[in-house]
Amino acid sequence: MSQLSNQELENVLRNSECLITTAEVNAAYDKLAAQLNLHYAGLNPIVMVVMNGGLIPAGQLLTKLFFFHRMEYIHATRYRDNQGTDDLQWKMRPNIDLRGEHVLLIDDIFDEGYTLKAIVDELSQESPATLNCCVLLNKNHDRKVPNFKADFIGREVVDRYIYGCGMDYHGYLRHLPGIYALKEDKEPSL
Repeated sequence: MSQLSNQELENVLRNSECLITTAEVNAAYDKLAAQLNLHYAGLNPIVMVVMNGGLIPAGQLLTKLFFFHRMEYIHATRYRDNQGTDDLQWKMRPNIDLRGEHVLLIDDIFDEGYTLKAIVDELSQESPATLNCCVLLNKNHDRKVPNFKADFIGREVVDRYIYGCGMDYHGYLRHLPGIYALKEDKEPSL
């Protein structure tokens, strides 16, 4: 991943449009928190943040959760230089026994779902009592991995290259509080 200059990033932001406002994102977090609070009441789950994208959605959600839980993180990716590959590379595996536990994975987006499904398939081998996925966004398209879906979804988003709320633009802009995309008639010169 190459470093972009401040000027290049300012150019990206100038040529971007907000698809989902901060207020709409916050409403999605509230919706998710309400669903999770009902579902996990009394279950004492392990909440696992899928790094790096899940960091910001998890941080926003965890302050709204009323059930007791333990927190862990994992880091696995199928991407090399912004290109998807077929193999899952673990950067940080869970270091807790999941047998018989209720496990909740929090990630930023359910795009095609191959990475999330590979994580779920691998963690399922540890025999958790339940294993659910929570994502801020579900991208609308027909390229999803077959027979797999996220269990808790904050809201839908169009099929574009988006960034903000944990999703990055070439390693940057994860911190934006809304969801952005390049204007469809603009392509910044990087």
